[in-house]
Amino acid sequence: MSMFNKVIASIGIGSATVDTKLKSAYIQQGEMLEGVVEVKGGNTDQRIESINLKLMTMYGHEGGDRLSPGTVEAQQLNEPFTITKGEQKTIPFSFQVPLDTPITMVDPQTQTNVPPVWIETGIDIRNAVDPKDRDYVSVDPTTVHENIIDAIKVIGFKFRQMESQNTPAWIKTKRPFVQQYEFIPSYGKYSRKLDELEVYILQGDHETMVCFEIDKRSKGALAAMKERLNLDEHRGSVTLDNQQILINRSRVSDTFEQIIDDVL
Repeated sequence: MSMFNKVIASIGIGSATVDTKLKSAYIQQGEMLEGVVEVKGGNTDQRIESINLKLMTMYGHEGGDRLSPGTVEAQQLNEPFTITKGEQKTIPFSFQVPLDTPITMVDPQTQTNVPPVWIETGIDIRNAVDPKDRDYVSVDPTTVHENIIDAIKVIGFKFRQMESQNTPAWIKTKRPFVQQYEFIPSYGKYSRKLDELEVYILQGDHETMVCFEIDKRSKGALAAMKERLNLDEHRGSVTLDNQQILINRSRVSDTFEQIIDDVL
């Protein structure tokens, strides 16, 4: 009977199970994510090589509908151990959520987070199908992040949409994905001069690089050709001190206003 149980467990029936429980499903970029992993033994003793946590997301690709999974952070919780038949183990964990973890927004139609961000728990069991668990989380922006967005709104822009996409070649980051914010001029001096402003916020521990793409509104007979060839777009970046962003948001607004005025 014991040999039969081992064979059955090796194909995932009666094998050990895993359940991750988070202290909170709501986190902020840069905060500590805490929880426990509960492992329950199956019908026979099994060797657990490792328990792995991955903070995951999905991102799109320019000009297509294809979505790809992306790993934001990966953690291994333990050294190898044996889980005996019916035994239960609780393993606590905590790790810092990276500052460039994509923030999530609720889709009003599906009531799900966009982009999805989740913790994927996997157990590596020798000679067996590895059990997995998935727990979705909501991610809020840092205050630095929020202040930059607010500073752009102050100078006459309205937030239109946000999406995670594969990193454009001109943006220098190690991630294969980056979050893009699109703004449109809603009032003031830019309302008839720009089509949109795209912003990418790459926050570090002390400084934040903001990459931007300014899309000027084209006029005249060559407007369509300029738009098709992207001749009306200007790309660049600016690096800001995090403390200045926190204590002097108006200075951030002034910086963006000067950048846009120079382009126009």
